[in-house]
Amino acid sequence: MEFVSGNVSLFGYEAADFTDGKLLYSDLIHPEDLEAFGFGIISNSERGIRDYTQKYRVLTKAGKVCWVADRTLVRYGQKGRIKDYIGFIRDITEEKKLEEKLEYSEKKFKALMEYSDDAIIIHDRDGKFLEANEASCKRLGYSREELLQMTPYDLDAKYKKSLPKQFKRIYRDGKATFDTAHVRKDGSVIPIKLSTHTMEYDGKTTVLTVAKDMREQKKTNEDLLYAMKVRNVLETVVNNSPVVVFLCRPEHKWPVEFISENISKFGYSVEDFTGGKLLFGDIIHPSDFEKIKDNLMRNCSEGITDFTQEYRLLTRDGQVRWVDERTFIQTDEKGAAAYLQCVIMDITERKQESDFLRIQCDLGIALITTDDFKETFKQLLELALQVSPIDSGCLYLIDKETGELSMETQRGLSPSFLKFASHYDGNSVMSRLARNGQPVYKHHSEICSLTNVKIQPHETLKATAFLPISYKGEFVAALKLISRTEDEIPQNVRNTLETIATEIGVAIGRVMEKTELKNTCDDLEALFNDLKDFLFIVDVDGCVVHCNQAVSKKLGYSPEELKGKSIISLHPQNKVLEAAGNFSQLLEGIKSSCTIPFVSKKGIEIPAETRISRGKWKGREVFISLSRLSEEAEGGE
Repeated sequence: MEFVSGNVSLFGYEAADFTDGKLLYSDLIHPEDLEAFGFGIISNSERGIRDYTQKYRVLTKAGKVCWVADRTLVRYGQKGRIKDYIGFIRDITEEKKLEEKLEYSEKKFKALMEYSDDAIIIHDRDGKFLEANEASCKRLGYSREELLQMTPYDLDAKYKKSLPKQFKRIYRDGKATFDTAHVRKDGSVIPIKLSTHTMEYDGKTTVLTVAKDMREQKKTNEDLLYAMKVRNVLETVVNNSPVVVFLCRPEHKWPVEFISENISKFGYSVEDFTGGKLLFGDIIHPSDFEKIKDNLMRNCSEGITDFTQEYRLLTRDGQVRWVDERTFIQTDEKGAAAYLQCVIMDITERKQESDFLRIQCDLGIALITTDDFKETFKQLLELALQVSPIDSGCLYLIDKETGELSMETQRGLSPSFLKFASHYDGNSVMSRLARNGQPVYKHHSEICSLTNVKIQPHETLKATAFLPISYKGEFVAALKLISRTEDEIPQNVRNTLETIATEIGVAIGRVMEKTELKNTCDDLEALFNDLKDFLFIVDVDGCVVHCNQAVSKKLGYSPEELKGKSIISLHPQNKVLEAAGNFSQLLEGIKSSCTIPFVSKKGIEIPAETRISRGKWKGREVFISLSRLSEEAEGGE
């Protein structure tokens, strides 16, 4: 290059970089655009074009990508040969971004127009139609060309009379919604809900109208009105029956249209639901909500319109009640669910014939109200102690490696008891009983005899249950439950305790899996940071998303400084363009590795061999760059 203006510094370069021959102009051009740039020069030269403009990307000295508009003037010498090129480049990066946003917005608008089921029409201040989508043509029976010759007057005489008033309202408020009707080409009338908004279109203020066909909704409302008349006849009967009847919409949490007055059995009033204070989903037990939602979706998808299910409701004062619900799905003409007609009956007394069912409800609540493992274990024990005549006990965890039992929590046990029973080694009688997997029911004195522990005179412990707890076939814990009032635990209580132990096993197993998962994540992070090589996670724009500790340590940047930094800028300035080219070739598979050094914050070059692969990081596409340092670099700081 013979001359470069001083403002090339805007891209991080100096004029001397080019005039001294250190860089060629082609070194600035993005590797992906270089071929097109060269083709443009050759093509325009062959056609004798002396003045033309190209748009392409360049790389700044810092490795940043910029868009430029390049106006090239071709000068010819004697004999008609090209003497030189005069180029004027202008940074159009921001213009390019705006252009891309505009193009994206236009595509979205076109998609809305063409794929909407509603009729969409744009008209000017005088009402002349400027644009109409395919749905409006099909619904009204006109071709697009015919519609564009029409106005709202042609579609609705009522609209014609109120047009000035409606326009005034639209331009004052920027939008308006009202019910009206459109007359089709064949003379039939379609009731519609018209939503209007002012918008800029082709440089002038226009009105966007979206017409929703209300025929199906009108029919549904008429059917509902008839159903409501029938409801009045049945209301007296229903309100004096043991069942609660309600009608709701199949939307989020099921908004209620009607509910019988005997919902008061659960502490609520009709107005709580019909007034919008509560949705029916608000009173469903949190542990059952997803199950009910999935069950409804499954029955709808399978075409089942009549089904039953059991779940829990929360009363106004916080009690948990079991209900049996029978649901009838009312569908529209297209077969989609329009309304749900439901009948529920309180079956709590039937469900609570055993203490276990009540405890199972509390178990679910205990597990969702705390993430503290020790608190979880404490609550699990408390639930087991609710079964009469059990009044004290403890929970042990089993060490997988040694088989030892260690007490995690207890209630109602004396210090002297804890002294001898808080821990059992792997070869102890209690540890062997736990591994045996069978529940043991004995008097406390017999347990003391088995374990060679002297009975304390002040202890009043009697009937004892020792219950091994398993999860997925592996023993993970044990419960020791004791009664101070009974000498023997009845058979029905034993059945309940064993069922509770099974449920507690699932809960403990999940807690342990959660702990193991956390430990695994911690181990992976430690392994990541133990690498002496550089490991980068880079987004599709070449900016650092994450890196290991070796990068910060060797390059002298903090993790915060590295995050968002272009990986190209971590190479020496005189090798930025080479790094960018190699980066592109690695991604395209042209090269398997490159050996461009990194440069530290202090300016020290660090030799490295880099390999790049594609991957995913936290759900998004990234590039994973692994740079193996030379032995000399690994030893330095």
